[in-house]
This record gives sequence, C-alpha cells and structure tokens, in this order.
Amino acid sequence: MTNGEIPTDRLNRILTAAETIEESLGVLARKQRISRADYKADSDTRDIVERRFVKMTEAAIDIAEELVKHDRGHPPESNPKSMRALGEMGVLSSVLAEEMAQGARFRNVLAHTYGNIIEHDVVYNALQDLDRYRAFVQAVRDHLEFIGALDD
Repeated sequence: MTNGEIPTDRLNRILTAAETIEESLGVLARKQRISRADYKADSDTRDIVERRFVKMTEAAIDIAEELVKHDRGHPPESNPKSMRALGEMGVLSSVLAEEMAQGARFRNVLAHTYGNIIEHDVVYNALQDLDRYRAFVQAVRDHLEFIGALDD
C-alpha cells in the first residue's frame, strides 16, 4: 500500500471524474421519464443515453484506476478488475464492486457496437437503474473524506 496523501493531480482527476458522473446522472435521470417505446423509436435520445453511459463509466474507471494505483502502486489489469480492487480495498462493498465491474463490461459493449447491434432494451433497463453510479460516487467521496484527501 502506498502511504501518504493522494497527489493533487490525481485527486483533481478523481474529483473531475466524480463531477462528470454526477452531471451524466442528471442527464440520464431526465431521460428516465421516456417510455420504452419512445426510447426505442428516438435515435437521438438513444445516442445521448448511450454516450452518457460510456462517459459516466469511463469516469468511474478513471477513478478506480487512480485509487488502485495510489493504494497498490500499479494499475489494475482490466477495467472490471479495477472495480473489484476497490471492493478489496474497502472503498466499495463487494456487491457494488461487482455491479460496477458489470458496468465496465457494459461500457465496452456500448463503445464497440453500433446501430441495431445494440440491444436497446438492455440499455433502457440500465437507464431505469442508475443507483449503482450514485452509490459509487458517494462511496468514493466517503473514502476520500475518510482518508483526509478532502481536507483543505
């Protein structure tokens, strides 16, 4: 485990990523009101939702990588493993760590598929359940507070 404070540049990257997640959660929360049929029929809305999920998950992965590198001295081997490492470190519960690992895999699907290949029902279902991302940001902020990284 690396001792000492999180360097300012890493902390700023973590906080910026947390803000990105919160901003995306706001956009996605507004899109939750759309019916499944309207979601599937509106390609502009689908594009916004898919892109926000990718951005939000990439931000979560960046946070995980920074915290793991700080704690262990080296980056995790994969995006899902970065989330599981946060569970091992006690930053996330084991359940949330696994949910976020699934989110990292979901991001890969969204980032590398297009058009009708994407299962719109799967994305719509994910849109209706944003709690894992809210819990992730809260757990990260709680961890940063606990270790004194947010003290002035």
